[in-house]
Amino acid sequence: MKRTLFLAFVLAAAACTAARAAEPKKALELLKPRLEKALFADAYLTAKSQLVLEATERLASLPAAVRSAELNFVVTGWVKVLGGDAPGNILVAVRWKNGGELWQQKAAGPVRIDEWSDARLPFVPEPPGTDRFFGYLGGQLLTGNEDTGTIKGFNGRLGKTFMGGRYDAAVLYSYAKIGDDFSSSSYGLTGRALFPWTRNMGWNVGGSITRSAPSSGDAVNSLGVLGGINYYLPGGSFDVTVALGNHSVSSLLIGYTVYLTRK
Repeated sequence: MKRTLFLAFVLAAAACTAARAAEPKKALELLKPRLEKALFADAYLTAKSQLVLEATERLASLPAAVRSAELNFVVTGWVKVLGGDAPGNILVAVRWKNGGELWQQKAAGPVRIDEWSDARLPFVPEPPGTDRFFGYLGGQLLTGNEDTGTIKGFNGRLGKTFMGGRYDAAVLYSYAKIGDDFSSSSYGLTGRALFPWTRNMGWNVGGSITRSAPSSGDAVNSLGVLGGINYYLPGGSFDVTVALGNHSVSSLLIGYTVYLTRK
């Protein structure tokens, strides 16, 4: 019966918005009262008008197949409320205490494209955020073998976040100089998984592949693992990162990430 009433509401809303997509805030006002309170505690929009559903423990405890059926139904309803001109890449995030799922509307219907579960961790991730391009610039302190000792330099990255802000990838460039006669330039790629801790703090883990071109000697290819913390601000974040690589090279990076595109 509840599904029948919900479907009737969806069809009525879709008929009213057939000519153009509904204003997301108005669509949300129509959708929220129709959500089953036993399964959904709240619903809101991100700054980019992405729907986030706050699920109850009851929904989280349902068998995966049953939960998927419920979310498929709600995501389909949200798309119909938005109207025929709604974007084709609509994302809906569903979060509960220790996990969540990310759904996307595709031509064949709603599809779950990501899921996470952090019940074993002492913190709870926030729902996916907004994807955007970013730039990073920071100081770099490297330690190598006995011959090189400690090296100071700088590191820069240019990249983009993916999957609602849960991952990022970037190209990097770094430069370091030892004394007056020796220097080294490095370039490569990095990839990280981002884990928000609170609304202002987060941590990350990932990897990198770089090629170093010293002013004398042969070029060296390196693989490394990255880990660090982020302090988020409205226009970017302060980042502290530790990188461990082969060839006995490790580094500490402290810098600032600037968001190049707005939400």
